[in-house]
Amino acid sequence: MQRKILLTYIILIVVTVIFSVGLSWSRINNYFFERVEKETITISDMLHKAMEDSDLSKEDYQSFIEEYSEITTFRITLIDQSGHVWVDSYSDAETMDNHANRPEVRKALAGEKSSEMRYSNTMKKYFFYYARPLENAEFSGIIRVSLSVSEIEAITTDMIFIILISAILGSLIAMGAAYVVTQRFMKPINDLTRVAKVISEGNYDEKIYMDRNDQIGELATAFNTMTFNLKINMWTLEQKNAELESILTSMSNGLVAVNMDYKIVLYNDRFTKLLNLPEEDMSNRLIYELIRELSIFDIIEKAIEEKTYMSGEAIIHKDGEDCIIEIVATPIFSKTNKNKALATLLMFTDVTQMRKLENIRREFVSNVTHELKTPLTSIKGFVDTLKNGAIKDEIVANRFLDIIDIETDRLSNLIQDILTLSEIETLVGERSLQAFELSEIVDEVMDILPKDKEGVQLIIEVEENLPSFECNRDRMKQLLINIIDNSIKYTDAGYVKLQVFKYKNFLNIIVEDTGIGIKHQHLSRIFERFYRVDKGRTRKTGGTGLGLSIVKHIVELYNGDIDIQSEEGKGTTISIRLPY
Repeated sequence: MQRKILLTYIILIVVTVIFSVGLSWSRINNYFFERVEKETITISDMLHKAMEDSDLSKEDYQSFIEEYSEITTFRITLIDQSGHVWVDSYSDAETMDNHANRPEVRKALAGEKSSEMRYSNTMKKYFFYYARPLENAEFSGIIRVSLSVSEIEAITTDMIFIILISAILGSLIAMGAAYVVTQRFMKPINDLTRVAKVISEGNYDEKIYMDRNDQIGELATAFNTMTFNLKINMWTLEQKNAELESILTSMSNGLVAVNMDYKIVLYNDRFTKLLNLPEEDMSNRLIYELIRELSIFDIIEKAIEEKTYMSGEAIIHKDGEDCIIEIVATPIFSKTNKNKALATLLMFTDVTQMRKLENIRREFVSNVTHELKTPLTSIKGFVDTLKNGAIKDEIVANRFLDIIDIETDRLSNLIQDILTLSEIETLVGERSLQAFELSEIVDEVMDILPKDKEGVQLIIEVEENLPSFECNRDRMKQLLINIIDNSIKYTDAGYVKLQVFKYKNFLNIIVEDTGIGIKHQHLSRIFERFYRVDKGRTRKTGGTGLGLSIVKHIVELYNGDIDIQSEEGKGTTISIRLPY
């Protein structure tokens, strides 16, 4: 900017100097020529008056004009009516050409007073001529007075040179002054520019200090105030951005805002992870470039086009599994114009686990209903039979009452297992923990379990000097009873072996049997509620279908893990690890 201002000053100075010199030259030139013209006319009038009444001879005229020419420095010429030079103060009249065709001579011979500036062939330079008629006793013609222009040009040239030198010196001084003025003028502007650059880099503490009372000083004060306000606003904005970033980061749902051109305006990390998108900047990218699921497109397009709330679900394949994603699209409207949609906010929620839990709940309700209905139906059928007269037959009545008793026990066991499972699921951690000897708990379990199943040997191996384990005694007994009783029920020949030992700071409980085994496709669901591999055998042995599910929940209550290995026709091994 300083260069532009300085260059503008220089151009103005140069143009002014050129105009001034040109105008001065024109005025000086005109002035001198006007002076010459006036002096020439004056000299001509004086000579005319002096010669008008004289009766001098030609020789006397020659002497007179030569003397007068020497005094005045003017060239004086007398020309007769035929155009011949009669006498001349500068040249020999006999050798001069006929002047009848000279413009000023021709007009003067015609009786006019005439002035001309032209080149003289005789003197070989420019002259100013003034001619007028002259009549006396001895001469009839014209008198012409002239002066060399070169002398005038020399004077004007000298003066113009002096003016030009003065103008150049003045211009240089003016340019120097312009440079100093622009420097002083640009210094506060340069300071403002420097500070503005520093502020643009994020340093809002920079200030401008100027001891001036003019507009520049006011500008500096306003700039400092603006910087302070900008600092406050930026701090507030950073705080809000940090809060928004924290909210978006901490959200368990995926969030993305899409403008009316389907370009991403805002998103959080959960959105990229939920849809298994690459970790790169997705701002201002089309949503179509990132998501390929048509059902999601339908929801987005309807929400944007219809400017209304939309929701739906889509199935996305991620990490080798199908995930159910719930999408909620909500239009964002302008505060000033409630009918103008600015963008659409999309909320993505992984509801896969929720849907699985809903399915489990439905299956649980269905299974519980079925399991409760079966013994109740049996009980009701036998009661109706007894009421209809079978009670009179003692043998039949006793058999029916035995069946009713068995079904009642089965119903009681089912309800107890459901209550137990419900209790365990609601616990966050085990309560009433005490250190117990596992060998004592195992002995108590052995006293409860049947040991007289024909063809099945029960083997107990508990590590000697096994450290006490902190647990709920009843819960640990229930765990052992369920897995051992389950192995006994499904083993027709061979053995059921219980091993309890400590390994790497874990209590290990292993139950191995040589029973019927489990097909591989059933192993992943064996711990589900009411899941039975052989439903007929389970009902025959009086199982509720909740035993292994209870075992799994007890293991998880102690932050342990459970594993099952089985081969159909060869047996099953259940391994439990509980941390000390």
